[in-house]
Amino acid sequence: MSFKELFKPELMALNMQATDQIDFFSQVSDRLLEQNVVKETFKAAITERENNYPTGLQLENFAVAIPHTDVVHVKEAFVAVNRLSNPIDFYQMGTDDVVVPVKDILVLGIKDPKKQVGLLAELMGAFADPSFVEKYEKATTIEEITALINQYL
Repeated sequence: MSFKELFKPELMALNMQATDQIDFFSQVSDRLLEQNVVKETFKAAITERENNYPTGLQLENFAVAIPHTDVVHVKEAFVAVNRLSNPIDFYQMGTDDVVVPVKDILVLGIKDPKKQVGLLAELMGAFADPSFVEKYEKATTIEEITALINQYL
Protein backbone atom coordinates (compact mmCIF):
# COMPACT_ATOMS: atom_id res chain seq x y z
CA MET A 1 0.00 0.00 0.00
CA SER A 2 1.36 3.40 -0.92
CA PHE A 3 1.10 6.29 1.51
CA LYS A 4 -1.40 8.00 -0.83
CA GLU A 5 -3.92 5.22 -0.24
CA LEU A 6 -3.97 6.04 3.49
CA PHE A 7 -5.59 9.44 2.80
CA LYS A 8 -9.25 8.47 2.63
CA PRO A 9 -11.64 11.32 1.70
CA GLU A 10 -14.30 9.97 4.07
CA LEU A 11 -11.91 10.53 7.00
CA MET A 12 -11.19 14.17 6.11
CA ALA A 13 -12.90 17.08 7.83
CA LEU A 14 -12.50 20.71 6.81
CA ASN A 15 -13.86 23.73 8.72
CA MET A 16 -13.99 21.74 11.95
CA GLN A 17 -14.87 23.56 15.17
CA ALA A 18 -12.87 22.49 18.24
CA THR A 19 -12.27 24.43 21.43
CA ASP A 20 -9.12 22.55 22.48
CA GLN A 21 -7.23 19.27 22.07
CA ILE A 22 -9.67 17.27 24.20
CA ASP A 23 -12.62 18.47 22.12
CA PHE A 24 -10.69 17.80 18.90
CA PHE A 25 -9.62 14.28 19.88
CA SER A 26 -13.15 13.49 21.01
CA GLN A 27 -14.70 14.57 17.70
CA VAL A 28 -12.07 12.87 15.55
CA SER A 29 -12.12 9.65 17.55
CA ASP A 30 -15.91 9.46 17.27
CA ARG A 31 -15.73 9.98 13.51
CA LEU A 32 -12.97 7.36 13.10
CA LEU A 33 -14.92 4.91 15.27
CA GLU A 34 -18.01 5.41 13.06
CA GLN A 35 -15.83 4.63 10.02
CA ASN A 36 -14.62 1.48 11.82
CA VAL A 37 -10.89 2.24 11.43
CA VAL A 38 -10.12 2.52 15.19
CA LYS A 39 -11.05 0.70 18.39
CA GLU A 40 -12.96 2.12 21.36
CA THR A 41 -9.62 2.62 23.15
CA PHE A 42 -8.33 5.06 20.49
CA LYS A 43 -9.66 8.30 22.04
CA ALA A 44 -8.03 7.78 25.45
CA ALA A 45 -4.83 6.43 23.89
CA ILE A 46 -4.26 9.28 21.41
CA THR A 47 -5.06 11.92 24.07
CA GLU A 48 -2.62 10.36 26.53
CA ARG A 49 0.11 9.94 23.93
CA GLU A 50 -0.21 13.58 22.84
CA ASN A 51 0.18 14.66 26.48
CA ASN A 52 3.38 12.62 26.81
CA TYR A 53 4.82 13.07 23.30
CA PRO A 54 3.60 16.31 21.71
CA THR A 55 3.26 16.36 17.93
CA GLY A 56 2.96 20.07 17.09
CA LEU A 57 5.33 21.13 14.35
CA GLN A 58 6.11 24.77 13.66
CA LEU A 59 7.64 24.88 10.20
CA GLU A 60 8.94 27.96 8.46
CA ASN A 61 5.59 29.21 7.16
CA PHE A 62 3.17 26.68 8.52
CA ALA A 63 2.12 24.83 11.67
CA VAL A 64 0.77 21.29 11.71
CA ALA A 65 0.20 18.58 14.29
CA ILE A 66 0.60 14.88 13.49
CA PRO A 67 -0.87 12.96 16.43
CA HIS A 68 -0.86 9.17 16.47
CA THR A 69 -0.94 6.30 18.95
CA ASP A 70 0.02 2.65 19.30
CA VAL A 71 -1.02 0.11 16.67
CA VAL A 72 -3.21 -1.85 19.14
CA HIS A 73 -5.82 0.96 18.99
CA VAL A 74 -6.05 0.97 15.18
CA LYS A 75 -8.06 -1.44 13.03
CA GLU A 76 -7.05 -0.10 9.61
CA ALA A 77 -4.18 2.17 8.57
CA PHE A 78 -5.19 5.73 7.65
CA VAL A 79 -4.31 9.41 7.62
CA ALA A 80 -7.21 11.65 8.63
CA VAL A 81 -6.75 15.23 7.43
CA ASN A 82 -8.48 17.78 9.67
CA ARG A 83 -8.64 21.54 9.24
CA LEU A 84 -10.00 23.69 12.04
CA SER A 85 -11.78 27.00 11.53
CA ASN A 86 -9.77 28.41 14.44
CA PRO A 87 -6.41 27.19 15.74
CA ILE A 88 -5.99 25.22 18.95
CA ASP A 89 -2.76 24.86 20.91
CA PHE A 90 -0.43 21.90 20.60
CA TYR A 91 3.02 21.67 22.13
CA GLN A 92 5.99 21.63 19.79
CA MET A 93 7.34 18.14 19.14
CA GLY A 94 10.12 17.34 21.62
CA THR A 95 9.15 20.10 24.10
CA ASP A 96 6.70 20.54 26.93
CA ASP A 97 6.64 24.34 26.96
CA VAL A 98 6.65 25.64 23.37
CA VAL A 99 3.07 26.24 22.20
CA VAL A 100 2.19 25.95 18.53
CA PRO A 101 -1.24 27.23 17.42
CA VAL A 102 -2.42 24.66 14.86
CA LYS A 103 -5.32 24.60 12.39
CA ASP A 104 -4.21 21.58 10.35
CA ILE A 105 -4.02 18.25 12.14
CA LEU A 106 -3.18 14.98 10.41
CA VAL A 107 -4.20 12.09 12.63
CA LEU A 108 -2.25 8.94 11.77
CA GLY A 109 -3.61 5.45 12.20
CA ILE A 110 -0.60 3.16 12.07
CA LYS A 111 -0.79 -0.62 11.67
CA ASP A 112 2.89 -1.24 10.86
CA PRO A 113 5.30 0.72 13.09
CA LYS A 114 8.17 0.22 10.60
CA LYS A 115 6.24 2.19 7.97
CA GLN A 116 5.39 4.98 10.42
CA VAL A 117 8.87 6.49 10.16
CA GLY A 118 8.66 6.61 6.37
CA LEU A 119 5.20 8.16 6.45
CA LEU A 120 6.27 10.82 8.97
CA ALA A 121 9.33 11.61 6.84
CA GLU A 122 7.16 11.95 3.71
CA LEU A 123 4.67 14.21 5.49
CA MET A 124 7.38 16.40 6.99
CA GLY A 125 9.09 16.59 3.61
CA ALA A 126 5.86 17.74 1.96
CA PHE A 127 5.14 20.34 4.66
CA ALA A 128 8.73 21.60 4.45
CA ASP A 129 8.20 22.26 0.72
CA PRO A 130 6.97 25.87 0.30
CA SER A 131 5.11 25.11 -2.93
CA PHE A 132 3.20 22.24 -1.27
CA VAL A 133 2.32 24.39 1.76
CA GLU A 134 1.14 27.26 -0.43
CA LYS A 135 -1.16 24.95 -2.43
CA TYR A 136 -2.29 23.09 0.70
CA GLU A 137 -3.30 26.30 2.46
CA LYS A 138 -5.29 27.43 -0.61
CA ALA A 139 -7.05 24.07 -0.96
CA THR A 140 -10.59 24.40 0.37
CA THR A 141 -12.17 21.09 -0.62
CA ILE A 142 -11.47 17.46 0.17
CA GLU A 143 -11.00 16.87 -3.58
CA GLU A 144 -8.32 19.58 -3.81
CA ILE A 145 -6.45 18.22 -0.79
CA THR A 146 -6.66 14.66 -2.13
CA ALA A 147 -5.29 15.76 -5.52
CA LEU A 148 -2.46 17.62 -3.82
CA ILE A 149 -1.51 14.60 -1.71
CA ASN A 150 -1.58 12.39 -4.81
CA GLN A 151 0.74 14.87 -6.53
CA TYR A 152 3.27 15.28 -3.70
CA LEU A 153 3.44 11.93 -1.87
